[in-house]
Amino acid sequence: MSDSLKDQLLALGLAQKKAEPRPKKQRKPRPAAKRTGQSKAEISLDQAYRIRSKDDRLQKEQAIARKQEQERQRRETNQKLKGIIKQSAIRDEAADTKRNFIYKGRIRSVLATREQIREINDGLIGVLYLRGNYHLLPADKIEEVRLFAPDHIPDLSGAENEEEKDNPVPDDLIW
Repeated sequence: MSDSLKDQLLALGLAQKKAEPRPKKQRKPRPAAKRTGQSKAEISLDQAYRIRSKDDRLQKEQAIARKQEQERQRRETNQKLKGIIKQSAIRDEAADTKRNFIYKGRIRSVLATREQIREINDGLIGVLYLRGNYHLLPADKIEEVRLFAPDHIPDLSGAENEEEKDNPVPDDLIW
């Protein structure tokens, strides 16, 4: 019984001898195009990801640059509007009547006197929006602002519905 456990298992046929490792043949390296089956025009997956990430990064940088340019233009426009308001805004401490109008889809209002409301309705005074406030300005200044910032001037003409032309509200109707 001096045989080792390994020898005993081999004798019973419960184990097999390890095969001798064969010497590996030395292969000649092949060019990459032949090895992978790709032509020179095709690119690897890693290269494609690198190119895509580079394009994404470039698009993000361009979007940031566009946004910064828009912000710069907005600030310049607001500075011009602020100067015009300081120079020629019509302010009256006795203003106690609201003049309602629609601006950006919502009903807004500006305080004015009765005389100013008549002038607004006649087109002699206009309204200018800047940073959450509405300012009264002479019509010539409104036209000047309309040239470079038309989105800051609300339409005071009132909404005319197509449906109202067919069924007008009677003049004798009292609310």
